[in-house]
Amino acid sequence: MKFRRRVAIFSGQLELTPLVDVVLLLLIFFVLSSRYLTNPGIEVEVPESVATTNPEATDLVITITQSNAVYFRGTLISPVGDFEALHTELKKIKLANPETPPRIIINADEKVPWGRVVQIMDITWVEGFPTRVIGTRPKEPR
Repeated sequence: MKFRRRVAIFSGQLELTPLVDVVLLLLIFFVLSSRYLTNPGIEVEVPESVATTNPEATDLVITITQSNAVYFRGTLISPVGDFEALHTELKKIKLANPETPPRIIINADEKVPWGRVVQIMDITWVEGFPTRVIGTRPKEPR
């Protein structure tokens, strides 16, 4: 007994509108979920840690390079140790946000002396920023 096929082969054009919609949704998803570089261009080898935090858009980033240069928001504050410019910038930010000061992330190179990091933490405490985070990178699994 021979059965007839009820399915007809459609020979038409491929609709591109749904394909474009899916590609745009994927693009938006990857753009919004990607990690943002906090300081592109400043080379710092932060220590590894199991407990890492992701920076938020409102976070203030202070970077200390291996040569002890201090950067605040990507601009050089102090190559040698004079932190008056850092005090001034933090005072301006504190005046703009008196109730809820933003969190400060300190990205210090692994080879920076611990005393320099404590000195920066002390400056942030004096200027009224109680929440500080030490920047780390995720620890590689063994």
